[in-house]
Amino acid sequence: MKPKPVPKTKAEKKEKLFIKSFLLAKSNLNKTGYIILFDVLFLASVFSCVFALQSMTRYLSNYVPFPQSPSAIYVFLALSVAYYLIFFLILLFAYSFFKLIVLDYTKSFFETTEFSFRRLWQFYSLNIILAGISLAVMLAANFILAGIKIQYRPFVFISLAVPYFLFLYIILNVSHSLFYQGASWKGSAVNGFKITFTKIKVYRETILIMILAALLLWLLFIGSGYLIRLAYSKNYSLYLSMYAYFKQASVILFYIVLYFVVLINRISFYSIIREEK
Repeated sequence: MKPKPVPKTKAEKKEKLFIKSFLLAKSNLNKTGYIILFDVLFLASVFSCVFALQSMTRYLSNYVPFPQSPSAIYVFLALSVAYYLIFFLILLFAYSFFKLIVLDYTKSFFETTEFSFRRLWQFYSLNIILAGISLAVMLAANFILAGIKIQYRPFVFISLAVPYFLFLYIILNVSHSLFYQGASWKGSAVNGFKITFTKIKVYRETILIMILAALLLWLLFIGSGYLIRLAYSKNYSLYLSMYAYFKQASVILFYIVLYFVVLINRISFYSIIREEK
């Protein structure tokens, strides 16, 4: 009599979550393609907004004289802050618009969806709250760095920035996944922080995948750079030319791999929150 198979634990089921998410994306290429399309459209909107901001800033700097009196300077600074704040809010709205569509396609991997912009403003409010908190943390970290000696700042910055961005990445994905599963924008923000800091082990695979991808890319770039130097060291001009191509290819490859990991991790995060609920 054959022994009954031991049921897998929850941790074991999630052990290969990245692979499962990848296969899910691969088996639904039309939906994956739409997600990539809307991400590209968001990037296009970002470049358009940045170009418009640069053009407007250039125009104002050429035709608007800098104020001389103290009161006029304060007004000018206040208007400048308002100017950049409006630009940031417009950019954040574009992000919310496209991310809401992407979340719908992500949800459609698991169940039938019916898309609507009815909750767009609530989602926008959620992103404003998250952006405000992240900005406040960055300002606090900036004050900490300002009180540290210059030679130690890079090391302190790395020790603060790496965990901060990892936690921010988790909070953002958890909050968005909670929101698109029906939670309110306030509940999504509160529970996003709560789940991140109380159940961080659940997301270890999604984080380890990012770290592993970064390490593999680093080793690839180091090894490739060494081989180029070894092969073309006798011809300096050819070496510079090959290194320039290598640098461009490295940047392109880095962004492609980074986007691929982020794309698959979106599905993983949504899957985790869906199972937790």
